Amino acid sequence: MSVRTRLPIVTLLLIAANIVAAFCLLVNPDLAVQLGFRPNHPSLVGAFTSLFLHANVLHLLGNMVFLAAVGVAVELATGSLRFVIVYFAGGLIGILTHFLITRHAADPSPLIGASGCIAGCAAYYSVRYTRLRVALAPKLAMSVAAVTGIWLGLQIVGAFVRIGESGGIAFWAHIGGFAAGALLSVVFRAPDLEQVKLGHEVLDRMNSRGPGAAEFAAKEHLAKHPNDLKALWDLANAQQSQGEIREEAQTLLQIVGQSTESDQVEAVRRLCQSGHASLLPAIRRLQIADRCHIEAPAIERALLRSVVEGPVSDPQRPDAILAFVSIERESQPDVAQGLLADLVKNYPLHPAVDLAQKRGWLA
Repeated sequence: MSVRTRLPIVTLLLIAANIVAAFCLLVNPDLAVQLGFRPNHPSLVGAFTSLFLHANVLHLLGNMVFLAAVGVAVELATGSLRFVIVYFAGGLIGILTHFLITRHAADPSPLIGASGCIAGCAAYYSVRYTRLRVALAPKLAMSVAAVTGIWLGLQIVGAFVRIGESGGIAFWAHIGGFAAGALLSVVFRAPDLEQVKLGHEVLDRMNSRGPGAAEFAAKEHLAKHPNDLKALWDLANAQQSQGEIREEAQTLLQIVGQSTESDQVEAVRRLCQSGHASLLPAIRRLQIADRCHIEAPAIERALLRSVVEGPVSDPQRPDAILAFVSIERESQPDVAQGLLADLVKNYPLHPAVDLAQKRGWLA
C-alpha cells in the first residue's frame, strides 16, 4: 500500500514568479508604477500584475514565508485548482476593497504585493483547520490559528506603523482578501482534515488490538469519510485476517475505484488471488491489465484469463483472447492455438480475427 504524495506545484510556481518579478523591479523600479494598481486609474491588468510586485525585500520575504506555509497547506488539502481560485480571488477582492476605500484620495500610491492573496489563503485554511500545524522552517511548526494570528497582527501593525518605504502596501487590501478566503472556505466546503487525521489515529490504535477492533473502527470512520483510502485498506486487511473473503473483495473493489495506480495494482492482485477478479467489469480488467504489462505481468495474465474464461457473450472477450495469446504464444503454444480457434469459431467477423491474421497467427 502506498501513500499518496503530491508536489505543491502551483505554490512553488507562484513563489518563483514573485521572486522573478522582484528581480525585474530591482532592475527597473518604474515597474511599480507601470504595473501596479492605481486607484485613480484602475485597470484589470494592473490589478493582476500588481499581485506579483513587492515594495521591498522585507515585503517580499514576509509574503513568501507565509505563502510557503499556508499556501502549501491549502493546495495539498483542496487541490491546485481551488487553491488558484482562492489565491487570486483573495488578491483581486483585496484590491477591489482597497479601491473602494481610496478611490477619492487625491494622489494614492500604486498598490502592489501578494498580501491580499496570502490573506485569502490564511482565512480559507483557518476556517476549517485551526488546530492543524504547518511548517514554517526546519523543526519549526505552528498551528494554523497561531500563523493566522501572527499574520493579522502584522497587518494591524503595518496599518499604523511605517518602517522605511511602505510603497503600495494597503491594510484594506489584506482585510478584503481575508474576507474572500473565509467566504470561499464556506462555498467550497473544504474537507475537515482535522477529523480525518484524528480518525487515522484511532484506526492505528484499533489495529494494534486485533482485526475485530480494526474492522469496527474502520467501518465507523468510513461512515463519516467513505472515500478515505487508509480506512479502506485497514478494513480490507482486517477482513482478510478474519477470513471474510467476500467482504474483503467488496472493499478491494472500492479501493480500485478511487486509488492511485500502485494501490490499485495491489488491490487487483488480492482480488485475483481470492478468485474475485470477475467482480470488476471486463473492460476495467482489460484496462488495468494493459497498465500491468511491464510492472506486474502475473496480474496481467490473471486479469486476461478471467475475461477469457468468462461468458462467450462478453463483448470484451475477443480482445482479451488476442491479448492473452500475444503473451502466451511462446510459452504455451498449444493454449494459444486453442484460443485462436475459439476466436475464429465464436467471433469470425470481429476485428480481432483480422488482426490475428495480419500478425500471422492464423493460417
